Amino acid sequence: MLNKYLKNYLIALLCAMLFFSCQEESPTRAIITVTTPDGTPAYDGAQSCKVILSQQGQINSAGNESNVYKKDYTSSNGSVEFEFVNEAILNIDVEYTTGNDVYTAETVIKLVREELVRKTVVVN
Repeated sequence: MLNKYLKNYLIALLCAMLFFSCQEESPTRAIITVTTPDGTPAYDGAQSCKVILSQQGQINSAGNESNVYKKDYTSSNGSVEFEFVNEAILNIDVEYTTGNDVYTAETVIKLVREELVRKTVVVN
């Protein structure tokens, strides 16, 4: 009788292990929100803001050169979302042109594997 319960327990444990090991990983995401110094979104209706996340030329622990580079533009609320596979520390370069004025900003972001990281950048 004990053998039967042990056998059923081991089968249930094996099924649970298979179920959890087959789950797909969540993406590593970053949402960058760009604002002007007064807190309004960096978007003037005609021009969005260019946001670049990169880590080029860095050598990782395995001795390989990193060539991460993604560019996108903010939506009308001043935000842009990026997805990555791995965690990383990336440079953020922002350029916002409105009329004849060009505003820029630089900072860094630390991405955490399978998490959403938010960062607000203020252009000057």
